[in-house]
Amino acid sequence: MKRIITFCFVLASFSHIHSQQSADKALQYINENLSQENIYILTDKDLYLSGETLWFNAMVFRNFSISDFSTNFFIELYDKSKKQILRKRFPIFNGVVQGSFQIPESLSEDVYFVRAYTPMMSNLKEDFQYIKQIPIYNPSSPKKLVTDKSSSWSATVHPEGNSFIAGNQTKIAVRLHNTGTPPSQWDGYVIEKDHPEKKITTFKGLDENVGIFSLIPEKDKIYEAIITDNNGLQKSVALPKVLEKGVSLQVISEKENIKYKIKNTGESIPYYTVIANIGDQLVYKAKVNQLKDAFQAIPTNQLINGVLQLTVFDDKENVLVSRMCFVMPQHLNIAAPEIKPEIVSAEKRALNSLEIKPLKDIINYSVIVFDSEFKKSLQDENLLSSLWLTGVIKSKIDRPAQYFTEKRNTEALDALLISEQWKSFDWKEIIAGNYPSIINNPSKYISYKGRVTLNAKPASQQNLLMLIDGGKSGSEFFQVETDSNGEFFFDNMLFEKPIKITYQLNGANAALKSRTNVYVNPTNTFIPLKKELPAIEGYQLVDRASDSSQPAEISKIIAAQKAKKEYDEKIITIEEVKLKAKKKNLTAELNNKLSSPLYRSMSETVFDFVNENQSASSQNILQWLQGRAAGLTISYENGIPTPYIRQAKANVYLDEMLTDASTLTGLSSDNIAMVKIIKDGAIGMSGGGSGGVLIYTKRGDTKPVTKANTLSEMVNLNFFVMEGYNQSEEYPDSDYGNSELSKISSDYRPVLYWNPNMEIDSDTPAKVDFYNNDTAKKFRFLIMGFDAEKYTPVYYEKLLP
Repeated sequence: MKRIITFCFVLASFSHIHSQQSADKALQYINENLSQENIYILTDKDLYLSGETLWFNAMVFRNFSISDFSTNFFIELYDKSKKQILRKRFPIFNGVVQGSFQIPESLSEDVYFVRAYTPMMSNLKEDFQYIKQIPIYNPSSPKKLVTDKSSSWSATVHPEGNSFIAGNQTKIAVRLHNTGTPPSQWDGYVIEKDHPEKKITTFKGLDENVGIFSLIPEKDKIYEAIITDNNGLQKSVALPKVLEKGVSLQVISEKENIKYKIKNTGESIPYYTVIANIGDQLVYKAKVNQLKDAFQAIPTNQLINGVLQLTVFDDKENVLVSRMCFVMPQHLNIAAPEIKPEIVSAEKRALNSLEIKPLKDIINYSVIVFDSEFKKSLQDENLLSSLWLTGVIKSKIDRPAQYFTEKRNTEALDALLISEQWKSFDWKEIIAGNYPSIINNPSKYISYKGRVTLNAKPASQQNLLMLIDGGKSGSEFFQVETDSNGEFFFDNMLFEKPIKITYQLNGANAALKSRTNVYVNPTNTFIPLKKELPAIEGYQLVDRASDSSQPAEISKIIAAQKAKKEYDEKIITIEEVKLKAKKKNLTAELNNKLSSPLYRSMSETVFDFVNENQSASSQNILQWLQGRAAGLTISYENGIPTPYIRQAKANVYLDEMLTDASTLTGLSSDNIAMVKIIKDGAIGMSGGGSGGVLIYTKRGDTKPVTKANTLSEMVNLNFFVMEGYNQSEEYPDSDYGNSELSKISSDYRPVLYWNPNMEIDSDTPAKVDFYNNDTAKKFRFLIMGFDAEKYTPVYYEKLLP
């Protein structure tokens, strides 16, 4: 990952750092080999019916930026007894995943759990994997879900830096741990155990998670905090034992600087080492010989928003004290595109239209429009809170998104971080070299490791001929050479449907063919969940009465499902739609005929020159492509049009053979059958490249002559099958511009527009058109994305009109 965080090696009390500490090396090793990823998932709804399709849009982060590490994304569904219901695998493009899965119609009404992870995450602590409960309703089930509004809480107290020393004024965070509905208000006071009648200090809850107070503790005294909620429930919690001497740490996070002060009232220490890290990246290091009663400053002008951990070590690299804080909580660096409403109407089934002006260097957004009654708020969790907070803090936080709104309480966020400890890694363990083992290596996209045996022994240094069965599109022939152990490896492949591969050793006679075997295993696969699922919160399962009513949201979803069936039935009777579908099918048929499986992609853009008039005239085909595909630009190198995809030079393929752009000069458009743009991932069995431009020339229905003779020899051979990615369903929309479709009886769609990958042209505003349902009075308009170069999230959320 490109680092834009500048390493600040600062000399405090100003002694020269003579050598790199092993803590530095340990952190560098973690960053390069064991970097922790985290996942944010936005689903199209918060609750579902059995039999429905769940659509999701996910982002994978690392070090508070979009991850460029993992390319495989696993998502699973469990019941509350930890039985796996289904599992799916999808590719990650530029840190973003789009997918869907159908919830089995047979599922009983209950709370289920969605789990998501990458291969690298499966090597590290399971606490950092994504696990979220999701209620699934089934009106035919004998039991039903009801909302559980009961409230229960416990409390803990946390001195700043976890040091509580006599005579030192200390900030102390009070943390509420809520089960169920948190109290709307709470407050408390502090007493000394021997004098409970005297309130030493008082405090109020800053929010439902945390409160804070300051105290100068006295030696040999025992303190307690008495906490009372708005319902009259009262609990007491003991403060830590007061230490006579020790090391303390004070931290203040400001817009321009993070200030810290170390104080030692105990044994003399020759020098201290101060290390600050954001994620796995070292951003500050100082060696302190002499402590002064003054704050030292870490400039923030080259840092990014995120949780920073500040750790103080002694001269033997023992951790003395540590503290987390948020970098620049007063100034959140968020990019938000300008929105220009053209038509905004809350009338029943009215057309709405908006323009999204492009942001520089942002090539795509996720754009969603919700009926606000279904998505009343995204305060519980959103892109910002997942990126900046819950990706690091894994204990339960109620409404974490509240810390990143315009009306955010920065004091509450700081108190929350005082109450937490860094858990991504343990300094003592990594300094000692006790790193997690890499069991699941995150290879690029679909990857397989194979082993070839001949007469039950490894077939070393052999050429293995393989034939990919491409069905109607023909077949592809290739070969690999085994190593000294008879093994081979290929990766960086993108395909969805399973691929059948027939094989034989090069030059093998009939006798050797029968004694040759190939064993293949995917290098990235599903990993069983070891930890227990979290306890269900907010719901309980009760017997369903014969006259039992459904929650209003579920009744609307049931009605929406019925309306969708009615809508689909009307679509198939409309000739215009049928013709449009037929046209799409002709292009898909051409694509299947001309391209083999490894030269297809979920992110491809296809231009059909056979069934559509492309008006390409006689100009160079690369010139013709200029401006026709978002993210593709054509530059001129020595007068030759050369394609670039997202600022990277793209490969050019002619009939699936890698070629130079200059060879296309003179190729007439009359001879072109199809052009494809693949923007992400590898192309072909070699696994090379990051997308490209593929040109297919017109030909008959026969297979290429160059392959025919070779392929015809490979008959009656053994084969193996490679599994591809799961395919995501296309999100359904509603078009009431058609008079027939406007006649459906009801429309209660909770999602009015869903586009997880809207490609943005740098010069042209993007257009969003959607029709209202029957009841929505306000729309929750959401845009998400990420600028990886600037470590900046793109986030826009607004209620319209």
